[in-house]
Formats: sequence, C-alpha cells, structure tokens
Amino acid sequence: MNENMEKGIGWLQKLLHLQQKYGFLSICKGLFVLLISGYVLFFTLNPRYLLDKVEAVQASKHDDAVSRRIDADADIRLMLNRLLHILDADRVWLIELHNGSKNLASGLPFLYGDMRIEETAEGIANVDEEYTNFSLSKYPFIAKVFEDGYFWGSIDSIQKTDERLFFKFKSNDVNEMALLALYAGEKPLGVLGISFCGSKRMNPVAVGKNIRKCGIQIASLLTDNNHP
Repeated sequence: MNENMEKGIGWLQKLLHLQQKYGFLSICKGLFVLLISGYVLFFTLNPRYLLDKVEAVQASKHDDAVSRRIDADADIRLMLNRLLHILDADRVWLIELHNGSKNLASGLPFLYGDMRIEETAEGIANVDEEYTNFSLSKYPFIAKVFEDGYFWGSIDSIQKTDERLFFKFKSNDVNEMALLALYAGEKPLGVLGISFCGSKRMNPVAVGKNIRKCGIQIASLLTDNNHP
C-alpha cells in the first residue's frame, strides 16, 4: 500500500511540475490532441469497427421504421373500414405519393402514386392493383385535386379535365366519388378517396364531415411514420 501511495504521490508531483512549467491549458490541449490521435490510430487500424457501428444504427432505424409502418397501416385500414360503413360507400382507399426517379438534366423528381390500402363493400371488386406505381403526370385531374384540396361529385364532371381518368373510373363502375388531398405541412402525402358504384349516391354532408376527420387522422399517422 505504501508503495502504491508513493507512486501516486510521484505522479501527482510530476503533474504539478508540468502544470507549473507549461500551464494547465497547454496540458489540456496536449491531452486532447493525444486523445484524438488515439481515435484516429484506432479507426485506421480497425476500419471495419466504424462501418459495423454505422450499419447497426441504420439497421435499427430501418427496423423501427418498418414496425411503425406496420402499425400505421393497421390503424389506417381500420379507419377506412369504419368510413366505408358509416357512409355506406362501395370503396374507400388511400393513394400515397412517392418519388420514383428524376429528370437527368434538371433533377426534378417524377411523382408516382400507389393505392396502398383499399377497403370494399361486399360484392364490390378490388381495384387497387390497377393503381400501382402510376405516373401522376398522366392524370391532370389529380393535380387539380391537390390544387383545390378536394373533390366530390359525379365523375362525369371530370371528363373534360381528364378523359383518361374518367374512363378509368368508368371501367371500375364508379359514378360518384369524394377525394381529399392529404398534406404534411405544405408537402403532399396522398389522396383519401371514397367511391360509390352503380346507381348508389353519396350524402354530401355526411361525406364532407367524415372524410375531413378521417383525412386529418391519416395524415397525422403518415407524418409520424415518416418522421420518427
């Protein structure tokens, strides 16, 4: 014990001597440089260590995002199913926007839509696979929906604006629909849609009230999912 105490006192005396000779700030700078040099030497000799750490963090973030996406999709599906029955609609669906690729010269992105979730009434066929990874630039009516923020009424009213989409809806036996643009701040997220097929007609008051409420909830879920 005495030997250890003597060694400790010896180191303390040396530190005091260095402090008197070079100053406390200079000693701190030297220790800091020594610490940085040690880190640089360690990562130079063990480059895989840092890569493994980065990959582990990325994998953890990915797993967390997947988990939150699964939870969000389950909640959204329940909301759409509830909306379907409240309004006695034939289809309730969500189209999300994504960036497929970009213009090589300008770097401007090409925007695509994907009908990720669709709930249908009994006896009504699903059409979600017909609206997978489609280019928004082909359908000017969708741009108008984002400009206005919403649409509801007969699909006959969109024929002049977007004949391609009009016939697409016709092929799905849609006669009336309601659409609500979803945003995260000023950034577009997607479109919440309600379709009425055959001779069925919507109740505009009920549709307007419920689609807004559901749209706010879905936009919140999608925003939380994209921003942990």
